Amino acid sequence: MRKNVVPAVVMLGLAAVMMAETPPAQALPTAENCVSSHYYPQVSPDIAALQARERSALARGDVAAARELEGQVQAVLIGEQHVVPQPVPVKAVKSSRTGANLAADQLIYAGGVNALSSDYEMDGTMWAAFAGADSAIRVYKSSDHGASWSKIQEYFVPPKHAIDKVELVVGQGDSGFVYVFENMPSSNGDLSAVRFDKDGTHLNNWGVLVGADTITDFTACRDFRDGYWLYAVAHNGLSGGDFPRSHVLRSTDYGLTWAVTDSAFNLDRPRLAFGAGECGYLGVVPRQNAFRGTVGTGVTTAWCSPGSWRFGSFEPDTFEIHDVAIAPAFTSPASNATVWVACACGSGDNLDVYAAYATDTLMDWNGPTVIANTGDAEAYVDLKNYTATGNDYVNLSYVDADSAGNGNAWLGYSNAGEPNVWSGLGSPWINQSGYVGRGSSTFPRIVYSPGGPGSGGGLIFAGQSGNGYFNGPWLTGVAEVKPARPAPVFSVIPSVARGPVRVSWSGRAQRLLVSDAGGRIVRSIAAPAGNSFVWDGKVPAGTYFVRLTTSRGAATRPVVIQ
Repeated sequence: MRKNVVPAVVMLGLAAVMMAETPPAQALPTAENCVSSHYYPQVSPDIAALQARERSALARGDVAAARELEGQVQAVLIGEQHVVPQPVPVKAVKSSRTGANLAADQLIYAGGVNALSSDYEMDGTMWAAFAGADSAIRVYKSSDHGASWSKIQEYFVPPKHAIDKVELVVGQGDSGFVYVFENMPSSNGDLSAVRFDKDGTHLNNWGVLVGADTITDFTACRDFRDGYWLYAVAHNGLSGGDFPRSHVLRSTDYGLTWAVTDSAFNLDRPRLAFGAGECGYLGVVPRQNAFRGTVGTGVTTAWCSPGSWRFGSFEPDTFEIHDVAIAPAFTSPASNATVWVACACGSGDNLDVYAAYATDTLMDWNGPTVIANTGDAEAYVDLKNYTATGNDYVNLSYVDADSAGNGNAWLGYSNAGEPNVWSGLGSPWINQSGYVGRGSSTFPRIVYSPGGPGSGGGLIFAGQSGNGYFNGPWLTGVAEVKPARPAPVFSVIPSVARGPVRVSWSGRAQRLLVSDAGGRIVRSIAAPAGNSFVWDGKVPAGTYFVRLTTSRGAATRPVVIQ
């Protein structure tokens, strides 16, 4: 991962935050204590009283009341920490419109890519951010499921500097701002968030964690409530010993002010994601010299409220962990959602990808399941849920590389019904016009486009020689590329129906999936027997997509229900 060489300093204004104490010198490094045994939150009486009322509200199912009480907790934190907005200069460069025909490996940004990120909206809009070697960040969006991309904003934060990581977060509703998080070299490493409207106007930049506390890695996300809140984890990898300090931060006013809600240790290479409710999930890679082969995991049960974290660990192998990703199903109640973690472990060219799942607030992992374990180097994983209420699917992507270092991107999926089964990974790789770049900040990022011509996710990625691309299974050209293995013989008859539809195939089927035009799953069958299946077609009139995955590949056929 990134190794910034910057001196260690101390953040301003931490005297009253919920701090974790320095771990005991006699503590022995084991998988179990990589995070949890050194997490000692200190909660003030005012916050403790609010949290007690909040727990009661959650217990009786009054999520709105709990959310309001947690907002009061945030106000107390703001007061205790004397938090005020920290404006950071930002300069817009230019804004322009670009477009192209619907094609495989849609070129979005022609230039060297130092870092990238992606996000999407439930109206089908996809977003991509690319940081270039010129210190500028360019943000694009597509409103036609990837057929064309418009540059919405291009800017840089002075002074010009190398950018080695960005996180893109897109809000919703009346406050649907676009946020781009980056780590600044000023003050030995500051975390800031640029915010602008979805048309690129009203460009602003505020500090998330600024001052005297070195930041070497971070992650950021939002929850999915109306009036969403923003979250970040800032990691100080230059702390001495095996327990470097990290801070969890939250903003309830759309990025203007940020309070530290908690501090803990070993939250290195963090990935943070929320599900449909109050639970957020964290995957980290603790220092591998002390916790070799260990993935750290955590869950907050109250929107990152102080002291609300539970930490655990997952040990897929004895080899060093390379990177990690985590995502929950978008189902309710949030505390019972299936959660997946994926990681790459090994060293050098001997890297493999594993996954596991949990349904008990991350304290009992089931797995590992082998995702990719070949002679190639497989790493740079991403996991992302689909944020439609009740959707229990997640997508997983990773990059493999041959002995020459040439990488290809793979994309698959799983669901809560069979969380240890991953489908779609036997299909040809996603990139079609060239190899994928491999790096801790340029690995492919999953993006969905609800309402598109096909279900599932696509990928924002960097090419091996630079440039920023998008590809999704529905893009014209992907199906025309000769697959690595013969495509399955697959038919849906009739293609226009008022009742039952017969789906027929050759070979052994792994999964049969029917989705509507919005990407919502209406029928899913794992390993259907025989060579045909009759779908009753009892759904509202409209266009649907039948996707069959076999050992020979995957294919999708449309069907119109009248």
